[in-house]
Amino acid sequence: MIIYVVKKGDTLTSIANLYETTPEFLATQNGININDSLVVGQTIVIPQYNEKLGKMATNGYLYTNIDENVLRETLPYLTFATIFTYGFTGSGELIYADDERVLNIIKEYNVKPIMLISTLTEEGRFSNELSNKILNDINSQNILIDNILQNMREKGYFGLDIDFEYVFPEDKDAYVAFIENVTTKLNNEGYPVIVSLAPKTSSTQPGLLYESHDYEAIGAIANAVLLMTYEWGYTLLHTR
Repeated sequence: MIIYVVKKGDTLTSIANLYETTPEFLATQNGININDSLVVGQTIVIPQYNEKLGKMATNGYLYTNIDENVLRETLPYLTFATIFTYGFTGSGELIYADDERVLNIIKEYNVKPIMLISTLTEEGRFSNELSNKILNDINSQNILIDNILQNMREKGYFGLDIDFEYVFPEDKDAYVAFIENVTTKLNNEGYPVIVSLAPKTSSTQPGLLYESHDYEAIGAIANAVLLMTYEWGYTLLHTR
C-alpha cells in the first residue's frame, strides 16, 4: 500500500496515471467522490497487489432504480453490467426499460452494457404463456429480434442476455430454435448473445424451471451462458 500526499495541481486522474490505475478505482478505495477537488496535503491510499494470476471477466445485474452511489462504487470492478429488464408483447413489440440514466453512468466507466430480455410480467412473474407465444410464432419472433437490434444500436448496448424462465417443457426445442435465430442475427451485427440458465444437477432433473433448458444444445449455440446458481440461495421462511 502506498500513501500519496497530494501536491498542487494533482488530480485523481494524474495520480492514477502515475500508478497505472484509474481515477474511479482511487475514488472508490478512498471513499471520495470522483468529481471532488483534491486538497494540498490530502492523503490518497493506493492499494498494491501481488502479481496477477490471470484474467477474468465480471458481470453484475442491476435494476434501473439503483442508487447512483452504489452503482458508481461497483462499476470499477465490472466488465459487463446487465440491466434488468426489457419485456415484450406477444406480437414482438418491446416493453422498454427506463435505462437512460444508468446507461450513461455505465459508459462513464467503460463497462460494457448488456441488454436483458425476459418474460417477466408487470406482476413480477415469468410468463410461460408469453414465451409459448413468441417461441411458436416466427413472424412475431422476427419482429422482436428486429426491435431488439434497433434498440441496441440506438442506445449503444454491447450484447444481449436472454432470460426465459419456466418455459413449458413442450417448448424445449422451440426455445433452442429461438436462441439460434436470435444469436445468428445478432452475431451478424457484431453483438454477442448470453443465455441465462436455471441451475440443475442433471439433464433429466424434473421441474418446470429445469426441463426446457437444454444445456448441451443452448451451449453449442449461444456465445456464453450464465448459470443462475443464486436460485439455490433463497431462504424459505416457515411460520407456525
